[in-house]
Parts: sequence; C-alpha cells; structure tokens
Amino acid sequence: MADIESILHDTAKLNEPDSQREPSEFWIAVLPHHKDPLTCTGSDFLWFKCKGKHTVAKVISAYVAKTSTNVYFQYRNNATPQHTPVRDLNFFGDNIIVFWARTGKPNTLQVEALRPDQSTQSPRVPLHNLMNQMRSPVSAKKAYSSPYNNDSPSGSRNLTDSLPQGSATLRSSIHNVANSLSDSALRSLKKESSDQSINPEIKGVANESSGISDAPASDTKSEADEAPITSSSGSSSSAQAKQSGRLQKVITEGSPEVLEAEVKRSVRFLNELKPLFEGSAAENEHTQHWLTQIGTMADQTVESPTIIGVVGNTGAGKSSIINAILDEERLVPTNCMRACTAVVTELSWNSNNDPDSKYRADIEFIHASDWEKELRVLFSELLDASGNIRHDASSIESDAGVAYAKIRAVYPKIDLAHSTVEKLLEEPCVRDILGTTKKINRAAPEPFYLALQSYVDSKEKSTEKKKKGERKEMKQMEFWPLIKVVRIFTKSEALSTGAVVVDLPGVHDSNAARAAVAERYMKQCTGLWIVAPINRAVDDKAAKNLMGESFKRQLKYDGTYSRVTFICSKTDDISITEASDSLGLAEEMVENWKKVDNFEKEISLQNKSVEELKESKAIYDEVMNEIDDQVEIWEKLKDEIDDGKTVYAPTEGSKKRKRSAEPKKSKKHARSRTSLSEAEDELDDFIDDDEAEQSQKDASCESEDEPNHVEPLTAEAVDENIAELKTNKKIARRERTQIDIKVKDLNELIKGLERKKDGIEAQMSAICIAGRNDYSKSAIQQDFAAGIKELDQENALEEDEENFDPDEDVRDYDEVARSLPVFCVSSRAYQKLSGRLQRDNDVPGFQSLRETEIPQLQAHCKTLTEAGRASNCRQFLNNFCQLINSLNLWSSNDGTGVSLSDSQKATEAKFLNKSLENLEKNLDKSVESCLQELKQILSENIFEKYDSIVQAAANEAVPTATKWGAPVNQENRAAGGYHWSTYKAICRRDGVYTNARGPHDFNQELTEPMMKLLASHWEKAFARRLPQVLEGFARSSNELLKSFHQQIESRAVQHGGIAGVAMLHQQLQNYKAILKDSIKQMNEVVNALQREANREFTPVIAGYLASAYAWCAAETGAGQYGRMRQHMLAHIDNNRSVMFAEACQRVKDRLSIMCRAVEEIMSNKTDEVFMLMRRDYLTVINGALVPQGELMPKWERQLRAAVSKAIEDRQDAPGEPESHIPGKTIPEAATQVGTESAVVGEAANTKAEHVEMADAPYEGNNIKGG
Repeated sequence: MADIESILHDTAKLNEPDSQREPSEFWIAVLPHHKDPLTCTGSDFLWFKCKGKHTVAKVISAYVAKTSTNVYFQYRNNATPQHTPVRDLNFFGDNIIVFWARTGKPNTLQVEALRPDQSTQSPRVPLHNLMNQMRSPVSAKKAYSSPYNNDSPSGSRNLTDSLPQGSATLRSSIHNVANSLSDSALRSLKKESSDQSINPEIKGVANESSGISDAPASDTKSEADEAPITSSSGSSSSAQAKQSGRLQKVITEGSPEVLEAEVKRSVRFLNELKPLFEGSAAENEHTQHWLTQIGTMADQTVESPTIIGVVGNTGAGKSSIINAILDEERLVPTNCMRACTAVVTELSWNSNNDPDSKYRADIEFIHASDWEKELRVLFSELLDASGNIRHDASSIESDAGVAYAKIRAVYPKIDLAHSTVEKLLEEPCVRDILGTTKKINRAAPEPFYLALQSYVDSKEKSTEKKKKGERKEMKQMEFWPLIKVVRIFTKSEALSTGAVVVDLPGVHDSNAARAAVAERYMKQCTGLWIVAPINRAVDDKAAKNLMGESFKRQLKYDGTYSRVTFICSKTDDISITEASDSLGLAEEMVENWKKVDNFEKEISLQNKSVEELKESKAIYDEVMNEIDDQVEIWEKLKDEIDDGKTVYAPTEGSKKRKRSAEPKKSKKHARSRTSLSEAEDELDDFIDDDEAEQSQKDASCESEDEPNHVEPLTAEAVDENIAELKTNKKIARRERTQIDIKVKDLNELIKGLERKKDGIEAQMSAICIAGRNDYSKSAIQQDFAAGIKELDQENALEEDEENFDPDEDVRDYDEVARSLPVFCVSSRAYQKLSGRLQRDNDVPGFQSLRETEIPQLQAHCKTLTEAGRASNCRQFLNNFCQLINSLNLWSSNDGTGVSLSDSQKATEAKFLNKSLENLEKNLDKSVESCLQELKQILSENIFEKYDSIVQAAANEAVPTATKWGAPVNQENRAAGGYHWSTYKAICRRDGVYTNARGPHDFNQELTEPMMKLLASHWEKAFARRLPQVLEGFARSSNELLKSFHQQIESRAVQHGGIAGVAMLHQQLQNYKAILKDSIKQMNEVVNALQREANREFTPVIAGYLASAYAWCAAETGAGQYGRMRQHMLAHIDNNRSVMFAEACQRVKDRLSIMCRAVEEIMSNKTDEVFMLMRRDYLTVINGALVPQGELMPKWERQLRAAVSKAIEDRQDAPGEPESHIPGKTIPEAATQVGTESAVVGEAANTKAEHVEMADAPYEGNNIKGG
C-alpha cells in the first residue's frame, strides 16, 4: 500500500466524466465503502463536482445522501478532516480528488501506542561529562524576513518538572514552570499525544510518501551505521545510533519541506530543554555553558533569500509577467513609462499577519547628496553657456528636453530659468523626503496599487483631454526621479519559499544611486531571468544578442551563466496565417480552414436571411402605420355621422394625403394597398414614390369629377370598415412577432456558428502557439549555446592564436543548450483564465492555465529556492546532531560503570592528549596546504597574466579614445564616433550615460581588452579549480578525523572497551558533516568576494579619468569639441600603463582579502571541530576526577538524568512533531526519571560513590573549567 493514493487516482481518472467543468471546479471521485482499493476498477467510483472552496464535509453529505451510509473519507492513508477545503487536497494538480469511503470511526485506523509502563527502561550508560565548545551559528546575518516562522514553544512544554529537590534557585525555577501547566492542559496534551499513535502499516505508507522510509538505521550502507566495537553502553548507545541513523537519513534524502519540518521539530526540542538548565545556570558554569549553546542553536536561522533578477528591454512585458506570477491583476506598475524603467522593484514574501497589512511596500528615496549631484548634471545639460534654457529643451528626445522634464516633474511650480541647485535642494517638499523611506500598508490589492502609483507613476505623457472650458488641473509634484528602490511584500505562493524577485532596469541608470542598487542586486542574484517578446526572441536572436558581449562575459566571470532562465512573453500575440506558413503547419491546417470557410458561408447565409426578415418586418410596420391612418379617417367619418352629417367613403387621395406628408418608414418603397390579405399575397408588389403621388392625384381628380356616383355611407358600413382595419392590424402585429422570433432564432444560430468557428480558430491558434513555442525553445537554447561558444572561441583565439583549434570545444555546448530553461508564457491568457481582466476579451488558443506556462514558471521560481533551503537545513541539523550527541555523552552517566583506576585513567588521558596534539598539528598542516594550493591557482591563472593584459589594454586605449571623437557613422553607430552633445553628456556622468541609442560606457570600453583576455582564466580558476581544492581539504581533514578515531578505538579494545566509544563513532560522522558544511560556506564567500573583485577593474579606470571628465564637461565656447577630444586623448595616453596596472593591483588586493577570509573560516572551523572532539573524547576516555568520598551534587545528578531521559524520549518518537513520547509530555516523562534518580541518590548517601565526571575535580558546588 506504499503508493495506494496514486493507484486510486490513476484508476479513477480512467473513467473521468465527459461533462464540462469550469477551471475553478473539482471532480471528486469516491470509492464506495464496500469496494476494495486494490481490486477496484474505474467504473466503481462515484463522481461529484464541486467548487474548490467546498469542504470535505459537504462531499460526505452528498455521498451519504446517495448511499444512505454513514462514512468518513480516507485520503492519502489518513482520515481526512471534514473542515478541509477540497482545493487544499489537489496534490496531483489536475483538480481531481480521490477519496476512499470507510465505515466506522476514524480512530479504527489507529492503534494504541506502546504505553510508558509497557516500555522497557534500558539502563543508562556510565559516561562522564566535559563542557562542550560553542559552535558558530549557521547564519550570522539575516537580510530578509522569512516566510517560515518557528513555532513558539509553549510555556507548559518544559522539562523542569522532572527535577526533585535541588538548589534554591533551581527549585524556584522548577516550581514556576510546573505551575504554568494546568491539569486540563496536561490531560489535553496526553490525549493529543495518545491519539497520534498510528497503525504501523499506515505509518509506513506516510513515511514512504514523504521520501523517508521507516527502515531501521542498520539497513543503510552509510559509514555512520557501520557496526562499531561493543561496549557497556548497552541500549542507550543503540537508541542513540537508531535516532542518529533516522536523522542522517532525513539529512541525506529529505526534501526541503521534510528538512524544514525536522528543523522546526529540533528547535522546538531545544526550547524545551532550556528550562532544565535555566534554574542552575547562575550556580554552575557547566550548566551555563550548555544553556548558552542550546540557546545559540535554537536562535539560529536557516532561511536565506534566493534573489532572482528579471531583465529585459522596455515593452518586453516584465511587469505583466511578474503580476501573473504573483497571481495579482495589478500590483507591479505596468504603465509608469519612465519610472518603471528606472526604479529597481523588489518583491518578497510578506511575513506580517496583520490583515490590514496584507500588501506592504517600502519606497526608499535617494539621499540629498545623490540628488544634488544629479541636479548639477541636469542643469549643465539644460542651460547654455549664458545661463539660459537651451532652445531644444522643448524636444523630449534631446538631452536638454530629458533634463527639463525630469526637473519639472519634481519642481512643477518653480521657474527653472531663475533658480539654482542650492535653491531647489532647499525646497521643503523635496528636502523632507530625501533619505527617507515611505511605507504603504493596505488590506487589498487595488488601493495598494493606487497608493503605489501615486509615487512611482510618471504623468508627463498624459493623454487625457480636457473638455472645452474646463479649468486646467494644477500639476502636482512627482516622486519617481527621487526613488532609489521599491520593496513590495505580498503573500504570493510563488514567493512563499524565500524567492525574492527583482525587476532590474539595468546598471546604466542616469542616477548613480539607482545604478548602484541595480549593480548590487546583479552581484547577489542566484538566478537571472531574461524576458523578450516571443515574436522578436527568435528573429532577433535575443538569447544570443540581447545581453550583449560585456553582459555575457560578466556572467562567465560570476559563474552564473548556467543560472540563466529565458522567458518568451506575449505568446498570445500570433497570426495564424503567418505562423502556419512559417512553421510548416499549412497541411495540418487544411481541414480546419475548410471548416472555418464553411462556417463563414453558413453565417453569411443566415445573416442574409436575417436581413430579409428585417425588411419584411419593416413592410409590416408600414402596413400597421397605414392602418392606423385609415382607422383615424374612418373614426372621423363615424363622428360626422353621429353629428347627423352625410359622409362618403374616402377616396385613394384622401387615404394617402396624410401619409404622403409624413416621412417614409420603408427605406426604398411604400405599400399601395391597405388590405392585409393583399399585403400577404403581394409582399413584393411595390411601387415607386413618384407613382404613388401620381395615383393620389389621379384619384383626387376622379373624386372631384364624379361626386354624384358615390353612395353615402351608413353607420353600419363605417363600423364594419373600422372593425376590418383593426383585425388586419392584429394579424400584422402577429406576423411581425413571428418575424422577431425567427430573427432571434437565427441570431442564436449565428452566435452558435460563430462560437464553433471561434473554437476552430482557437484550436488553430493553440496549434500555432504550441508549434511556435516548441520551435522558439529549441532555437533559443541553441542560440544561447552558440553565444557562449563564440565567447569561448574568442577568448581561446586571443589567448593562443597559434594553437587555436575551432573544432576543439571547451565545454559540452549541447548540454549548455539543454540546461537553459525556456518558458513561453502568456500573462494575459493566464490572468483571463484566472478570472481577472474582466473587461478584456477572451484570449484565443488557451484552454487551461497550464497552456499559458505561468504555472510552470511559478513552480520554477519555487524550485530555485530548494538548493539553498536544503543546504541551510542540513547544516543546522548536522550541528544539532553533534550537540545532542555531546549532551548525551555528558548526561547519560550515573557513575556506576566506571571500572578504571586512577592510574589507568592517567595513562589513558596521557595517550589521548598526545593523540589530540597530533590531530591538531595535522589539521593545521591541512589548512596550510590548502591555502598554498589556493594561492598557487590564483597566481597561475590570474596574477601571471597581468603583464600581458595590461599591455594589451594599453595598446588599445588610444585607438578606442580616438574612435569616440571620430565622425558619426550613421550606418553603423557602433563603429563611428559620438555627436558632440552625447560626448559631453558622457563626460558629465563620469563616462557612463544612457540615451535613446542605448548605454555608453567609456570606462568599460577601455577595460574590455583586459576582461576579454582574462575571462577564460578567471572562469577556470573559480568555476573549476578552487572548488576542487576546497573539496580536497574536506576529504583530507575527514581522513585525519577517521584515523584519530580508529587509533582511540583500537586502544579501547586493547583495554577491554570503554563506555561511550560506540557513541563517539556516530559523533565522528557529525564532525565530518560539519566540515563538509564549511566547504559550502567557503564556496559562498569565494563567489561573493570574487564577484566584488572582478568588478574592480572599471572603477579604477573611472577614477583615473575623473579629472579628464571634469575638464571636458566644463569646456565651453567655439571649438570646444576639438579641445575635449584632444584633452581626453592626451590624458589617456599619459596614464594608460599606470591606470591598467593599478586596476590589476586593486583586483589582486581584493583576491588577497578573499584568501584571508577563506583562511579564517577554514582555521576557525577546524579548530571548532577539534575542540568539540577533544571535549567529547575526554568525556568518554578520561572522565571526571572525583576524589573518593565526595559526591556529585544530587540536583546535578537528577538534572543529567532528566536531560538523558528527554533525549531518549525524543529518540523513541522519531515521527512525532508535537510531542516526543506518544501519550506522554516531556515534563511527565522526565518526572519519572527524576523520581528514580532521587531513590538512587538516597541509597547512595550511605556510601561513597562515583558520579558523572567533569573535566576537573569537584570543589564543593563549583566546577573548575578544563
């Protein structure tokens, strides 16, 4: 039954109902209570459809109503809580949940755990104690708040209840803690603990599903579980080995979620140990040491941020993709124009649980000094030599126009022509906000978005038109030029595991503070996402060219090119015709095109029928209008008869006179008859308007010529005519109604045909989108690998042209291509399918959220955090194992097993100290050897190359500077020079400037020859050689530890065995793990410091050119451009050799700092491990030198007993997250041991005895530190 849930799910899915289901709905398959899950078929399941918010209880009610049987639901081998929403059970991700209906009560699946009184109490091992060494924390610095918070330990969950009478301070502490637990709370804890005993078969399935088997530790093949020598440690050593084996299996094989759960459990246990030592900490430095060490480890943090940088050109859709990843319609501004391309936006998990702060933002503003520097640059571009605003300031494309717009945005009411930088800096509205951080807290996304927009949005290009006569709105101050960085905190699932997504505008920002922020994030990035629209990604070879040569080279220096992810955006933007032709899908589309054509023809025919019916309806409308006219005439005749007048039947002229004076109801024709029967028989019998008017005139003439031939009308004849007209109108109305019904039916038919046509077109779009996605992914991967290959070959050619072989690959480029993650996403389709963007039309070509690839990108975002999370948890758990084992060695000796005489102890202590001295020397030699090898690698691969790269850069410096001042090449701007205004703008900004034509960096261009020549050597040193050296250090150090232990172990066997050596064998694995963790820490330090170092070349060059930049920027008047070029050339020529050599020396100094940092970590870690080993081995081999006739204080014997019992209890309950012994809380478990210790203590008062040993003799109640 190890995978019963997968079997049931797959079996049920074979018979999934065919009826439609909305994306937010779920299918619930229930295996009836009388069916066997191992022999069932797909047809056995009962199916229900429900919303994701519905609970399991609602589904159970539906099942009971259908079967008349009371049941509970089993899911993933556990009774499912009825309050659980079904959406929380969607572990397979397909919105199909499978339950197994069971009769009876849920606790029938559970069995009673072994009660405490049924367990066998193994005798504790006679060991001795020695104060342990303080270890380094996992993380000394926490830069980000984490989504994971350790549960605070309950005040009632402590161990002090186990201690009998002791010192006054200790008794007081015990009394206070014990009183914090009420009887009802204890009963509740007992009940909860007893309810957690699970059937072994079910428990095995649960453990297997979590990725950790329940096999005994002895079944594993690890070195930790090799059988050590036997000793008198007995069952305590065996229990410790079993617990360590389980924990080691978690550390080795556990997923990040399992590791994090184990860390929480371990922290909870440490917090429960604290109260045991707190009462005696002030009286005994020994217990104070343990208390400090436990507290330090409990307070360590295992969370670290995973920074993901998102880069891409303007309009690539970065913000829309980020909003989709966060599952928000609008959170990151998407229309802030200049602001959204200038401000770094960081998005991370919101750890604040205040409902009113569900969405938070910190808007950090630049400092006054940064704004002053930028204002001076902007004024120099805005004003001419005479201090007037330049004439081209009205053009937003010019440098003066950009400067004017930026200053005007911040100071909308200031007259810039009569202002100065000093006056602008003193403006209160600006002065008060510079250097501050504005906080925004909102409960809902829409008000949060609006509040954020008020700060980061740019209104300079507003297209809203004012109505005539409407007063023009007064311009308000804008903040976006003053913003340094925006940090947004939200409870998005994609960020829940520690991912920090950063929207990076680039490092060439005109504001130095923002550029520095972007550069800092680039150095810290764990992953880099490159975004480009899919319709340009392949054609423009974006993966190969988008980043630029210098950017790709920087990736090689940083060792992060393998962490790049490419995202093709806007996949919904597609032309079926163009895509089918270019992708070779024309033949596949033939049948679909035929269907579309048929639907269009049918729709056209039905539309024609609708038009004909509408014309018929218009005729009936005209008939009814004419009938109304005739009824009005005949009713007047009736009134005249009633008045006693003689009347005659109206002639055709009189009938038409009124209607002819009114507008025609029909577009082209008018009816010539009033009889409905005639209208029905001759619907197509129309006459022109001219003929109608002529017939009216003729009829009128006849009426005037022959009045004597017409008989007067009677009242009865008039009534009959009125009745006939009304009857005809009723029939016309009925016929018109029938036409309306037919038109409505036809319109519904047309809508159905259009839906079918749209469905076919959506299928065609889906085929084209999928085809383009597949093609794009492959093409982008190949382009990316080709770009890396070109860079490698360029470096190899320049390094050794004579031996360059283009057919010899530096790396496996096919693997480089395969390893590049590519996602083709449609944020618009994802938002629409998720129920957002209600006002937008449906996006064709997407039937499910998965087809948009946003869910895959969200999962990828979380996956990027797994390595860091798992590594930090393993480091914590390795240290935890070492601490618990040391505590066990200290606490588990009751003094009854000491068999060595004082002279034997002295001999063994002398041998141990000699062995420890040798171990310390050997570890120091290992550190020194590793550092020498590390420095040798740096010298061979980097420092020895300095002379050649300095010479190459110096040779290229003058030609490069000459090219800057060459005539502008309109056809190839990269090959030609700069316009004088651009040249000067670059100088004003210390060599770095970005305009409409892209970024320009004089400093980087000068260092480019050095960077190109050094790139492959740098990568070889830091990506391949140095990690190997550090791994070799770990292996050599582990061999030294192993050799030391074998020496001690062999000595113990020769003397008949010493208690605790078996436990030291397991402790040896913890020492090795600690050293292995230190390699990760050293690699992180090396990577961080080498990224700092490789960026030092350019700042040095910028420093040397600073005076030249200032001179050129200050130059004015006629001929200024020529003087600027000459000065710059002369300055570079005079300083080229010195400045490049200085840049190399600066980098060397940085790398020397890196070596010292590695040496410090390496020395500290080996010293820490040595001190830990020294303490543990002395505890076991030498023990406490307790003079005969003196006793260890009773309270300390009982304290050690309680600690030992707590550790044993934890070992007995490896899977319990909340309590360590089924059916028993730790205080209760410890009390039993404390009572036993008290009895032993009373018996021991009548004679001298040996007690737990320390590393120094007892003198009263004090212990001397060893």
